Amino acid sequence: MLSKVFAGKQKKSLKPLMRFCSSEADPDPYQILRLNRYDAQSRAEGGTRYRGVTAMTIEQSRDPKQFSAFELSGWEANIRGYDSAFGAVARQTVVPMLDAARVTSGMKVLDICCGPGVLAAGVLERGAEVIGLDFSAQAVELARSLVSKGRFQQGDAQALPFPAESFDAVLCGYGVIHLPEPATAMREMLRVLRPGARASLSVWDAAGFGFTLVYEAVRARGSMDVALPHRPDFFQLGSPERMQAALAEAGFADATAYSFDQDWHVANADRYIESILTGTVRARAVLAAQTGDAAVGVRSYIANYLNRFRSSAGELVVPMPAIIGSGTRLSS
Repeated sequence: MLSKVFAGKQKKSLKPLMRFCSSEADPDPYQILRLNRYDAQSRAEGGTRYRGVTAMTIEQSRDPKQFSAFELSGWEANIRGYDSAFGAVARQTVVPMLDAARVTSGMKVLDICCGPGVLAAGVLERGAEVIGLDFSAQAVELARSLVSKGRFQQGDAQALPFPAESFDAVLCGYGVIHLPEPATAMREMLRVLRPGARASLSVWDAAGFGFTLVYEAVRARGSMDVALPHRPDFFQLGSPERMQAALAEAGFADATAYSFDQDWHVANADRYIESILTGTVRARAVLAAQTGDAAVGVRSYIANYLNRFRSSAGELVVPMPAIIGSGTRLSS
């Protein structure tokens, strides 16, 4: 059962949050950069306070149609690779996300950007009803094959095809980071929630190494001059502070967010790079654009950096924490 497999993870999740919010020194300069970059940016932006939370402007794409088409074509090709490479990590987030949304038996739950259906499977295990929605036909097909008792359909997370106040809980696992207008999607989640109901979202923590390492390696040894549609910052919600502020900005009450500790077990650097190329969209485009000496340098940087995560068994145990945020729709 999912609840048994991941029960211990929630206790462990408090440690990264305390370290994130403290001034504790970290011997890794890259980690210091990750831990401070987004909170410093939030303060520099001079955000206002909303119910005790610093409000933020949620970035959106200047070319939403092009960016959405880019993401869709990528996920049509790579959703199975994502599940193969990162599904085991995403499944670690299921229990705390369902807890954050207070999912219990008998509820009607919406899982948007459902991907391979990992959250939907957890909802069904709790005895609740679930509808999974994704813009990718390949994702819907995969979810139906993996979660046979679930109900899945294609749809736009930014224009949900459901009446207002339709669901007892709404979930979005690692989805808003792939949308051209995340704020619109968050307001849609709020719209379809029943009064007093709660939504929970997850994104990748900027303090992790699963994806940030790719961009660091490219900046260090390659070139970020890659022709991609304009897109929101992948890590704009990648700290508890910024996630909480975004939820408040979207209109959620009682917004909370924390960092949840989880790891990616991967055989070696070659498998890490293969996973990026076959199981992601944006990171794949950046990595695949490196050629010649730059490509060699980037791969060497990644391999050398990953050595610090090698376990006694020989595999790499790469920290890939999540930010889990949640909020409530106020009563009408």
